[in-house]
Amino acid sequence: MEGLGAAASVIAVVELAAKVGSLCLEYSSAVKNARSDIERLRKHTESLKTTAEGAHKLLQGLHGARLETSQKLRKALANLYSQLCEIVTTLEKKLSTGRREKAMRRLGLRALKWPFESKDVEKIIADLQRDQDSFTAALQIDQTTEILDVHSKIDLATLPSADGAAFDSHAEEHNARCHLNTRTELLRQIREWANHPQAESVFWLNGMAGTGKSTISRTVAALFAKDDLLGASFFFKRGEGDRGKAGSVFPTIARQLVSRIPALAPSIRKAIDADPEVPKKALREQFEKLILQPLGTIHRTTVIVIVIDALDECDGDEDVKTIIALLAKANVVRSVHLRVFITSRPELPIRLGFKDVQGKYQGLALHQIPERVVEQDISIFLVYELGRIKDEYDGQVPPGWPGEDSIRILAEMAVPLFIFAATVCRFVDDKGRSNPAKRLKKVLEYRTATRNSTLDKLDATYLPVLDQLTSGRTDQDKAEVLAEFRNIVGPIVLLAQPLSVRSLARLLDVEAEDVRALLTSLHSVLDIPLVDDAPVRLFHLSFRDFLVDPAKCTTNEFWIDEAKHHKTLAERCLQVMGQHLKRDICGLKVPGMLRSEVGQQTIDAHLPPEVKYACQYWVHHLKECRYNIEDDGPVHTFLKSHLLYWLEALSLLGRLSGGVLLIRTLLHAAQPDTAPNLIEFLNDAERFIGSHGSIMERAPLQIYGSALVFSPTLSVVRKQQWEKRLPFIKLAAGIRDRWGAHQQTLEGHSGYVKAVAFSPDGKTLASASYDHTIRLWDTATGTHQQTLEGHSGYVNAVAFSPDGKTLASGSWDKTIRLWDTATGAHQ
Repeated sequence: MEGLGAAASVIAVVELAAKVGSLCLEYSSAVKNARSDIERLRKHTESLKTTAEGAHKLLQGLHGARLETSQKLRKALANLYSQLCEIVTTLEKKLSTGRREKAMRRLGLRALKWPFESKDVEKIIADLQRDQDSFTAALQIDQTTEILDVHSKIDLATLPSADGAAFDSHAEEHNARCHLNTRTELLRQIREWANHPQAESVFWLNGMAGTGKSTISRTVAALFAKDDLLGASFFFKRGEGDRGKAGSVFPTIARQLVSRIPALAPSIRKAIDADPEVPKKALREQFEKLILQPLGTIHRTTVIVIVIDALDECDGDEDVKTIIALLAKANVVRSVHLRVFITSRPELPIRLGFKDVQGKYQGLALHQIPERVVEQDISIFLVYELGRIKDEYDGQVPPGWPGEDSIRILAEMAVPLFIFAATVCRFVDDKGRSNPAKRLKKVLEYRTATRNSTLDKLDATYLPVLDQLTSGRTDQDKAEVLAEFRNIVGPIVLLAQPLSVRSLARLLDVEAEDVRALLTSLHSVLDIPLVDDAPVRLFHLSFRDFLVDPAKCTTNEFWIDEAKHHKTLAERCLQVMGQHLKRDICGLKVPGMLRSEVGQQTIDAHLPPEVKYACQYWVHHLKECRYNIEDDGPVHTFLKSHLLYWLEALSLLGRLSGGVLLIRTLLHAAQPDTAPNLIEFLNDAERFIGSHGSIMERAPLQIYGSALVFSPTLSVVRKQQWEKRLPFIKLAAGIRDRWGAHQQTLEGHSGYVKAVAFSPDGKTLASASYDHTIRLWDTATGTHQQTLEGHSGYVNAVAFSPDGKTLASGSWDKTIRLWDTATGAHQ
């Protein structure tokens, strides 16, 4: 049996069981006594054969290969095979001996003797039954696991996830972790916190940029994963698409939790079945329905740890505070020991968020760690890394290099910035440049700069890398190099989402070779893939901080003017969209084809990365550069000619729901005295999307069909875009002239709506219903934000506090409840 798969082993058991049954029949007709024992054994082996045949069908089925993995299954099959072999051997022995065969022919088959006593048959059947039970139980366990896994896959398919956010993702694969024998006391404290039954549920580790927070997070996540305690991890990264968005956090964490704890699948599936839009709802609703409630359905004595890194890189200050408030509720889950480890810079919104949950978290600032401990850890790192470099450059560096003095000076220069040490080592190890000793000497020349401020430490971190670009050049050459650096690296550090060399070149309208040539000297500060279609990333956000710091505009020759380069990116986005977007860009041809029926490969083939980027982020760059939007200017011209094409692209990308917000951003930027016609167009476009968004999101080509046809005849969008309608459309009768007073229909309550109230800023609407709930809605998009539950009777009144942070509700259950509008928590 060794080496056989489970399916082949089952076939062997089936054949042996059949053989035993056949032999029992021969004995039954040939012996005078023991017929009862023979029949019992025959019936049992027949039952065993039937069970094994059924198992074989399962193993040969769709998920059979996965069912074979159970070691208990294999052991049970091996035992059954061994027992049946012994039975067959014993039974055949009486029939196969030549001398006895002759004697039996003379005396007749009735002379055959049954080889087992009754007690032997009892034991044989008991042993077979034991292994048969073990075999079927193992198979059932495998089936149950597979069923749970299938369910989890169903749930995972409906849960959006931020690519690269997990600590063990490809995007994080090559990022640093703590070196052996460094951060030992800190890591001990964190593990002790996680495992202490009375500890606070949240641990906040904060520190300034470059102090090694993310390296610690990756290490902590890896340690807990090794101990089978890690539930999920989310590494925020500004400028990396969904990795910088608050709305991605809880669905991504829930997806990882299901993958690691399949028992959560039924609860998450139930939440999604009840409301498929829950991953898009308000943060509180996501957290409670996708994380807290599912965790409350399981019982686990061991800890479940969630690691969240770089919370300060999450877009939206209010969202950051909400995330902190929600995570502080982790201790309400009593059935499991949930722990949340968070790292961030100590920025104001985060400090305020933790102030609001004072007493519900354990905190530690990296600057509280004694400087001598940090310096020692950095020294250990430098000794290891520079020693490795010395071995790789064997014979190219002086004996004894780098030397204890150099290590000591570098460590003093670095404290408390681990990013300094990491950048120095990448710079010294940059192959193809001058030898390591020469490059290290250049770094040491910046020693005096580190004796002043933290910004000077960043100078010492990054100027040795950048100075090589201009060293030894004439003034004219130097000016050209600096201009090229700003024109290429400027966009790289300001992109809302990283792009590959090829896509970046197309977006900027420069040669890819020029981009590659410049980046060749920047491997110390930029993660530059070997292939042109993988994104170029910053190793650390402090490089961006160093380049765009306004205080350095006159002293740092590599300084990048944010507003200028955001303007350049906005203009290039408009040009790229103008060149590429068109009606039916994916060649769908069928007006009613649903977005869900369009394959991702088709979308990728017709919307390359730079076009996707431009469609999603051109408004962002306009906003950041405070672009002066005027009538008949580039923005107005683009929208008049390409509005519908842009909306089609957003629909194909699954981003149409954000179209209203982008239009509103443009409205805020436009001024009545310089852009009255554009403002009229934008207001009409907002109504156009709001009225037809549902159908446009589901069937992209209906933008040119029902959306245009059923817009009012005097709609600015309809009049300007009518020529872009689907070819078979002529005119439609009975269409009203103007948009009506009715703007949106908000649906979701299951009972009468008794009262509504607008928040003071007009951005949120609260509705009270006889279904015992209050719902909060985004007034711009009509999106349901969250449901407030707790009343046991009709809710007939709601009101916001003057600052909009609290909502009061009155109910027929004779209570008035106060709610936190950020978290939805009952106060």
